Amino acid sequence: MGLRLELTELGLPALDALDVDAVAVFVGPERPLQGLSGYVDWRLCGALSRAIRAGHFGAEPGEALLLPSDGRLSPSRIFCFGVGEAPLTSDAFLSACRQVCDALQRAGSSSFATALPPIQATPDAAVRVARHWVEACSAFRGKKVVLLGDPRALHRDLAAAKQSLGSDVDLTAPQSRVELPHRGPALPPRNAVIR
Repeated sequence: MGLRLELTELGLPALDALDVDAVAVFVGPERPLQGLSGYVDWRLCGALSRAIRAGHFGAEPGEALLLPSDGRLSPSRIFCFGVGEAPLTSDAFLSACRQVCDALQRAGSSSFATALPPIQATPDAAVRVARHWVEACSAFRGKKVVLLGDPRALHRDLAAAKQSLGSDVDLTAPQSRVELPHRGPALPPRNAVIR
């Protein structure tokens, strides 16, 4: 069976529900940390921020840091990868993707979650990002990668990249969300006692 790419919303509920053995976090120069790195740092009670402040991790390109989750997240290992100045160029993005997949492969990970770092805005940026990610993931011999972000946009771009590369990566469509209708003022509040 090949690699399965799952897509989900980026947020604390998705992070808390992860069923993977590792999380890969791209860390750029922004302070306070944003996106997945910010959510992970929040769940780790600031461990990533403390490592940066203490000078143990500078978030430079090619730099990596491994943090234990200490049970604050279900994955036990948090891999942090420096990307330097953001947004990344196309070549820097491809290099970062390959670094992540290679490091997690060498660490024996069978599944991991990540969110893609920002790339320089160009007309074809989303297509190049998706293409580079599918290309890098094709070398990962694990079972599953969970991408956190905008599932619909990711699915559109990754499906196009998968088709153009002829990749055998299994891409799961995002689940549609069901929104409950707004409760009008005529309805009693939930759990209200009606006499």
